Amino acid sequence: MTMRQNKREYYLDWIRVIVVLLLVPFHTAVSFSHIGKGYIYSAEPVDSFFYVFLSDFLNLWFMRMLFFISGMASFMALKRRTEKEFIVDRVKRLLLPILFVLLTIGPCSAYLLAVNHYGFIGNFLQFYPNFFIEPKKYLFWGHMWFCLYLLVYSFLIIPLHHLFEQRNNYIGKFIWFLSRGNHILLPMFFIMLLEALLRPYFPGYQSFWGDWANVIVYFSFYLLGYSAGRDTCLIVAIHKKRIPFLAIAVLSTVIHIVFKRFYIQSHISSIFWGSGAYSWVMFFLSLFRQHANKDSKVLQYLSRSSFSLYVFHYLILSLFNFILLRTGLNHYIVWSLTTLGTYGFFFLLYKSVLKKFRVLRFVGGIKV
Repeated sequence: MTMRQNKREYYLDWIRVIVVLLLVPFHTAVSFSHIGKGYIYSAEPVDSFFYVFLSDFLNLWFMRMLFFISGMASFMALKRRTEKEFIVDRVKRLLLPILFVLLTIGPCSAYLLAVNHYGFIGNFLQFYPNFFIEPKKYLFWGHMWFCLYLLVYSFLIIPLHHLFEQRNNYIGKFIWFLSRGNHILLPMFFIMLLEALLRPYFPGYQSFWGDWANVIVYFSFYLLGYSAGRDTCLIVAIHKKRIPFLAIAVLSTVIHIVFKRFYIQSHISSIFWGSGAYSWVMFFLSLFRQHANKDSKVLQYLSRSSFSLYVFHYLILSLFNFILLRTGLNHYIVWSLTTLGTYGFFFLLYKSVLKKFRVLRFVGGIKV
């Protein structure tokens, strides 16, 4: 049973906007947990379960969820559009915002990082060339890495879509096989294998080239989402196993975080990263489909503004962190003020500036 094209799946919209909203507390938490690169850090890592939960737990699954639902959206888009229209749309919606960020927002965030972390002395214009001279040092496309990976996957899915359409009977049998019994668990073991083989050697920098663990794992989730878009029997099978998925997710998360924090056998940590990530994606997909598959004015507003938040939040967040970390305030207060301040400042910016200028509306995916 293929997914009905005239019925909007609102739970996918809810998942997308909530994951984007979670980027703000997540990125703020990383400033204190120090699990990533290219952030405005506290002087020393803060050993707090709160930051471990926000950074390690969310990092376990939430971007994989975005790739999964992007795969579903890609199939739906390819059913409505020609392949040329699909690619043109992806270039406009993904490549152009990436270029905008690389020329504007990225260097601004990197300048704050250079002053705070590397002791750069000078004004922004003096720093600007350094952003392009040392791209790895300043995380170059930064938070827009997701758009870059998704753009590449959008190009890759075209020949695969051709193949699947020509071999529709075979792909249909494969999807039917996954939807039977406990077979929906099988992709989890594939993800676990990928993590075990690749993650210890390619821990993840979002550089694409050389970031093979992320490139292959994310593309696997994207393809799984594409398959779920082709036939709702996979979504039904996921829903039937939601309780086992929850149990596996909780157990895997605990083991992964414990092993990761105590640096014990990174292969083991990677294996449970795979099982935890897959299980959380499946569980939350089922949960939202059951309880959030409906439209609302809140969803409509967040859907219109979520991509703009994705594009602009990191600079706002970095500026708040840059200022507040110098005040000597308690780190929980800094986290709270940065998180709430980023939300508040963004929505003022969205209402008063972003919606009023055509270029910014285009970059932020704002439809008026």
